[in-house]
Amino acid sequence: MLEATAGSIIGAAEVILLPFDVLKIKSQINPAITNGRSLIRILSEERLTNLYRGTFITALRNAPGSFALFGGAALVRERIFGISQIRESSLWQTFVGSVAGATASIVVASPFDVIKTRLQNRPFKDNITTYEVFHGLKQEGISSFFKGLTPKFLSVGPKLVFSFTLAQYLIIQLDILYKSYDPFQTSKDTFTNYQYLTPLLTARSPTK
Repeated sequence: MLEATAGSIIGAAEVILLPFDVLKIKSQINPAITNGRSLIRILSEERLTNLYRGTFITALRNAPGSFALFGGAALVRERIFGISQIRESSLWQTFVGSVAGATASIVVASPFDVIKTRLQNRPFKDNITTYEVFHGLKQEGISSFFKGLTPKFLSVGPKLVFSFTLAQYLIIQLDILYKSYDPFQTSKDTFTNYQYLTPLLTARSPTK
């Protein structure tokens, strides 16, 4: 639960970088919106509120998505493999947990992601609200909230599994390295080596 909560907080905090995500979506889906303008020009001409459009729905997407990612991986590790500490996991167990977490994350975040994309791919001056987008999708049916789920599994899934597996594995290795490090033993070894080298250095020093 602690890992899932921490991941959820980090995910919600990613809205700080939202303007770049907004510009990416507009450039890919509706390039006419940018009208050949450079990034610096767009940032200077458009209002900050336009660049941060969809902040609330983005936070709603990131928070449960990250919660499911970290929580799903931890759940698999504890319930299926019976491992309570992350440092006890093998690379294979970490990979399986990452697959479960990534799958849960994509499914949970999908409805919010569809709303977010439809909200952000409109022209900067379009004042459509999140509720209006939600209402439009509702009229299309419940399946509309999961449009693009298969391509997302094929594109985002492997990338998410790879990055999360690698991150978890590095955390395990760094944790092992940190807990095995003994500064007192290192200082003792250094002192011993110095004592050993002192006679040699003295013997080789030129006589006055």
